[in-house]
Amino acid sequence: MVNVVITGSTKGIGKGYAREFLKRGHNVLITGRGQADIDQTIAELSSVAKDNAKVIGQTCDVSSTEQLQAVWDKAAATFGTVDIWLNNAGYARTGVTLLELEPEEIRAMIDANVIGTMKACQVALRGLKAQGGGFIYNTVGGGHDGRIYPGMIGYGTSKRAVNYFTKSLQNETKDTPVKVCMISPGVNITDGMLREIEALDPAEREKMIKPLNFLGDYVETTTPWLVDEILANQETGKHIKWMTTGKMISRAVGSMFNKRDIFARYDFA
Repeated sequence: MVNVVITGSTKGIGKGYAREFLKRGHNVLITGRGQADIDQTIAELSSVAKDNAKVIGQTCDVSSTEQLQAVWDKAAATFGTVDIWLNNAGYARTGVTLLELEPEEIRAMIDANVIGTMKACQVALRGLKAQGGGFIYNTVGGGHDGRIYPGMIGYGTSKRAVNYFTKSLQNETKDTPVKVCMISPGVNITDGMLREIEALDPAEREKMIKPLNFLGDYVETTTPWLVDEILANQETGKHIKWMTTGKMISRAVGSMFNKRDIFARYDFA
């Protein structure tokens, strides 16, 4: 049984990770900003837990070191150890230019994606070293490799920073029992993304949906594979990528024969 902490896990892909770990019989601590969301998610996920696996929760704003420490303390007190700390909490505002980004949206992306990841890694690294080892996984996304994506100037900048930070941390921890890795979960269709799309006028919505029909996937499609890869990994520096070059080629070939429409299940598409 593995003990896992997942930040930002009351919804979206974080919740998907939690579900898959529990289905495989592993303990999970979920976090979110509101207690009501945590309580609701625990009630939902408890039904899928196997082999007496536990799901617990702790409210947390990842920009607060004190709240992150409370997460570690609760997981360690309940489970005994933390084997995997997965930094998933983040904020994305995409489909906009720099001039369309609101100042508070810029701040939110930096606070959650960059500062939150760095502070969470401080807490996790300190705890993992004290207990004798474990894994930290940081989430990177579009722009982390320096590639330019239209409409992602803010989000991509934050993930480029997370990429540099994670590689630096891998270097700092290479002679320790703590293993630091990255996850590129691909483009997952989440409630947050759907709200962004729904708010667009029809012409802009069509432009956004077109590439998503090629790149996007459902959380229930990506997370089983991603969790299996996390559990199988024993190396530091591992970069687990959902959308590999091979998958891109396969999808491109498939699109010549079958039009992909992942938004067919949603009313606005």
